[in-house]
Amino acid sequence: MARLGGLAGALLGLVAGYLAAIALASISPAGLRGVLGALVWVYTNPTPLLFSLTLLGPIACSSIGLTLAYRARFITVGAEGQVLLGAIVTLGLLEYSGLNLDYRLAIPASMILAGVSAALLGLIPALLRIYLNANEILTSLMLNYVILYTANYLASGPWRVGAFAITRSISEEYRVGPMLVLVASTITAIACWLILARTKLGLMIEVYGRAPRAAETYGLNPKATLVATALISAFTAGIGGSLMMLSFQHSLSPMSISPGYGYMGVLVAWLSGNNPILALLASWLFSTIVVLGRSLQASGLPIGYVLAIQSVIVLSVLASRRLSSR
Repeated sequence: MARLGGLAGALLGLVAGYLAAIALASISPAGLRGVLGALVWVYTNPTPLLFSLTLLGPIACSSIGLTLAYRARFITVGAEGQVLLGAIVTLGLLEYSGLNLDYRLAIPASMILAGVSAALLGLIPALLRIYLNANEILTSLMLNYVILYTANYLASGPWRVGAFAITRSISEEYRVGPMLVLVASTITAIACWLILARTKLGLMIEVYGRAPRAAETYGLNPKATLVATALISAFTAGIGGSLMMLSFQHSLSPMSISPGYGYMGVLVAWLSGNNPILALLASWLFSTIVVLGRSLQASGLPIGYVLAIQSVIVLSVLASRRLSSR
């Protein structure tokens, strides 16, 4: 009954969030009619729905891994940098390594290498917390900027091609469609759910997240739990970055701010109640909101409206879930 109440509260909050977002947009240049028309177009037309599946990869893979980290009270926001690093590594392997891999090997190899690279990046905040008691929110956030400026350096420096600051594009043979993105994201969600539900690590994550002192008393190793969750969450974010590069990004150019898919993953993880399967569904919702925001830009609505919608929906769901639990 408690689960049904929580689900009802989440659905009620979702509806309330959408209504609040529509009301917010109705006072913009798009107007109420433009917003409603865009909503109908996004959720009934195959073209935006397929494109939303393409955008699903980095959002879903980062949020799914974060559900494990947040259950273990490892509150990292480093998925943004890890997604971007995964994209950089994928581009480097396929276009700048000179290996000329067959596409059947290149795609899984780039995803694994991207995941491993991101996992090593994600390990840094965990080690700093364990041995220096450093706040993982701050350290992971600063690492996001390190990766952003690394990408900018590569795009305007050694990887630059032609007169403009842009890298090579991923070759057509390496590009993937929305169905492969959906399959990879679904496999990631199922794997993380199995870790939580069927492994000793999942038990350690649950116990340590709920009662860290009791976990230490009964012999569970908190350091090993933090390291494992940091590695897994960063690995999945790196896979998301690889999917981003393979499916729709294709190249890099200098950016003033990072793309934001990892930050969306943070919101999705909280929205889903740190459930990997629900995180997959919530990620698709967020990707449709991104498509909605892009379609409304033609009506004069700024892209920041996308962030406003996402924030309103998350706050509405969290508030409704809390009220329903009472």
